[in-house]
Amino acid sequence: MMGHSRVLFIAALTGTVALFLLPFQTMAQEPEIAGPEDWHAYSYSAEQITGDIILAPGTIEMGKSGILTITGVEGYTPNLFSFSGATSLDLPEGKYFCEKDVDKGFMIIDRSQPDFLVIDVFGGDVPPVAGKGVDQQTGFCGSFTYNKS
Repeated sequence: MMGHSRVLFIAALTGTVALFLLPFQTMAQEPEIAGPEDWHAYSYSAEQITGDIILAPGTIEMGKSGILTITGVEGYTPNLFSFSGATSLDLPEGKYFCEKDVDKGFMIIDRSQPDFLVIDVFGGDVPPVAGKGVDQQTGFCGSFTYNKS
């Protein structure tokens, strides 16, 4: 207990601990999905490939096509998730979640607009990086847009 008191006393005097811990905690947070959410296909790509989806912790259910496994990725890119299971989806003839034979990759799940959801998909082992447009990222496959109504 004495050690914690010293750290708190030094932190109160200098503010140093707060400056070092705050950015670390902000960067280390893993994005989360709150609970099952129904989303309706809005963009042409969403209508043609995924259809309506259910976004839930750890998964995205794509109607009768199947389920993708998703996991939040810690780091600087907000709302970044990894996905796997894309090749097991039963999509319409000639349609792919990303590209043919791409089973895993990354996605940015953007909820910045009320009642809209945008999922940008990137195939492969290299996650997208902050500061570049989605279409300039390595492995960019496409975007899917959904709404609540």
